[in-house]
Amino acid sequence: MNKFKKISVFFIISSILLIITGCSSKTNNPKKSINVTTSLNFYGEVAKDVLGNHGSVTSIINSPNVDPHDFEPKSSDAKDVSKTNIMVYNGLGYDSWAENLTSNNKNIKNINVGKLMNKSSSDNPHIWYNIDTMKKLAYKLAKQFGQLQPQNKKAFEQNAKNYVKKLQPVEHKIDNIKKSKINKPVAVSEPVFDYSLDKLGYSVADKSFEEAIEKGNDPAPADIRQLQNDIKNHKLAFFVVNKQVNSKIVTNLTNLAKNNHLRIVYVTETKPENMKNYIKWMDSQYDEVLKIQRNNRLK
Repeated sequence: MNKFKKISVFFIISSILLIITGCSSKTNNPKKSINVTTSLNFYGEVAKDVLGNHGSVTSIINSPNVDPHDFEPKSSDAKDVSKTNIMVYNGLGYDSWAENLTSNNKNIKNINVGKLMNKSSSDNPHIWYNIDTMKKLAYKLAKQFGQLQPQNKKAFEQNAKNYVKKLQPVEHKIDNIKKSKINKPVAVSEPVFDYSLDKLGYSVADKSFEEAIEKGNDPAPADIRQLQNDIKNHKLAFFVVNKQVNSKIVTNLTNLAKNNHLRIVYVTETKPENMKNYIKWMDSQYDEVLKIQRNNRLK
C-alpha cells in the first residue's frame, strides 16, 4: 500500500462539517446513549467490548480492501461523525482524514491511538501489532465512557478488564515464541509486523529495504543485493511478507525465498474478512511463526 498520501478531499470534508456541526452541539447528558466512531474496525471491536449495551459503535473502514491511507470519506461519514461523542483513530499519519472529520466539532472527544502510545509522527504507524496498544486503548475508553456516564463507570472498567483478559492467550503465545525463537534476524517486505517482531524478540535485517517499500520508493540496489545474499546464504529465520501489496521486487524476493527453502510468514495490514475478530487475526499470524520454529527444531 502507498503510504502517507495527502487526502485531496480535505476542503470538501471541511465544507461538509461547517454545514453539519451547527446542528450537532451536545452536552454530556449521562442519560444519553454514548456514540463512538472509529476509523478502523479493529479499534471498533475494543470500543464495543468496553461500551457494552450502553451505546453504539460505528467503524468507518470495515473492508480489508480499503487502503486507510488513501480513503476518502463520504458526506454520510461526516454526518455520522457529527453525532458521535468519541472518535478513535490511529494517528501517526495513517488516517489523517479521520482527524479532519472532527476538526470543527469541539464536542467530540478524540482518541489518537498513536499519541496514547507515546509515538511521534516519524514512528511506524502499525501500532495495533503491539498488543499493548489494544490493552491501553481499552482502559482509555473505559475512562472516557465513565466520564460520559458516571453511573456506569464500574461496568466500563470491568468490561475493559474482561477485554484485556481475552488477550491473555495471545500474550502467552507471544511469550512461547520468544522463548524458542530462532537465533537469526528476519527480513520483512515492509514494517507492518515490526512491533510484533519486537515483542517476539526478533530483529529486522533489512531496515532500509522495508522503509523504501513502505514509502512507495524503489529500494537501493545494494539493499536488494544484501537481502538476496541473506536469503541464499540462509542467514534469516524467515521472511515476513505483506500479501496485500503488489510489488514486483517483493514478488521476486518471495520466489527467491521459496527456492532457497526460507519460510514465509504472510501478514496483512487490515483484518481479513475471514477473520472473526482482532484476536483471531493476530493469533493466526503468530501460529505461522510457531510452525516455523517447530520445524526448525525438528531439523
